[in-house]
Amino acid sequence: RRRNNANTKSGSRITTGIEAYSGALREAVAGGRWAEVATLLDKGSKGKGSNEKGEGSGQPPSELRSMCRALGLFGNTALQSENDSGTTAANLLARHLVNELYFSMDDLASAAQGGDKAAAKEAWSRGRDYLNSYLRIVNYPIISRVGDKFSVVEGSL
Repeated sequence: RRRNNANTKSGSRITTGIEAYSGALREAVAGGRWAEVATLLDKGSKGKGSNEKGEGSGQPPSELRSMCRALGLFGNTALQSENDSGTTAANLLARHLVNELYFSMDDLASAAQGGDKAAAKEAWSRGRDYLNSYLRIVNYPIISRVGDKFSVVEGSL
């Protein structure tokens, strides 16, 4: 039941992020469209509110950045039982992979800002590998009753 609830809550954000990573982000990097890369990797900002006090909804993170949070939340639920006395090794590994994916996105954003296509391709490829490793770990406990397994990112730059 916990895994099913997690898949229902986070599944669409994860799937949308995977599609953006393998589609729009990959194409923007391949085409050297750096402004588009910056938009796709925007972290959002709480400080950009809707009134003079900075209160309001702010600017939400991009689908790719939002996916990282969803990956962490899903991993916690899919890889950890309520009966476990501590954090499982699989969950720690999944968290590490999500962190490294996020750092790879940071590296990609920096490379795009500097117009460095080689570094951008390297960061995208590294991020793909971290994302695919995470997906293979969390796909293992997903059974048909819980939902569909996540597709890994295919292709390269």
